[in-house]
Amino acid sequence: MTNFPSDTVDPPTIVLDRHARKALLGELPPAMRALHVEVLRRTLAEGVPVSPAAVTVVLSAHDDAADRPLCFTAGHVNELLWYGIAEFCEDYGIEMPDGCREALYAILAFGTALDLLDPESDDEAALFSAFRELVTS
Repeated sequence: MTNFPSDTVDPPTIVLDRHARKALLGELPPAMRALHVEVLRRTLAEGVPVSPAAVTVVLSAHDDAADRPLCFTAGHVNELLWYGIAEFCEDYGIEMPDGCREALYAILAFGTALDLLDPESDDEAALFSAFRELVTS
């Protein structure tokens, strides 16, 4: 069997602990930090808590790629789901936390329900179409 050299990078070395999460959160605009808190609070209250690290990473990945902090489009949601979150983690050398897809779903669900997203965001049906495509793929 022939061994081929790997073209992948070394695995990330930074685990997103409480201190690393705080550093990432500090880089987010205030409205995104408020959405972060609201998502964690609401998911806990509804009995379906999501990973704080995953919410932080998803919002940070979105903020890193988006022109407007709280403006979500169906295309951007699709990119985040398929490669954007993983790419963000790789670029910043952090370990991707479990639960990022669930965190993105919660961010969109509570962001739309509470009218916290940018008015230029796509409508709810369009935003969740990427999740439907993921399930049927």
